[in-house]
Amino acid sequence: MKKVLMALVMVAVTAGPALAFQCPLLIKQIEDATAGKSDADSAKAKELAAEAKSLHAAGKHAESIAKAEDAAKAIKLALKKK
Repeated sequence: MKKVLMALVMVAVTAGPALAFQCPLLIKQIEDATAGKSDADSAKAKELAAEAKSLHAAGKHAESIAKAEDAAKAIKLALKKK
């Protein structure tokens, strides 16, 4: 039982930082894809990417990734994840 509990703790400890490093990568892809564009879909994606950046800064990495995925959907961008 101790081994199972330790394994779960290790997964939890390593998952947080992995998500934290994913957010900026996804947000940058969206920013690069929308750079210089002014159409409605790009504007929506830029807005969602800004929200994702704020969530990342607040430590809400899972929510940040979800918001980045929403932004990518708005411009039909396939995000490349680590």
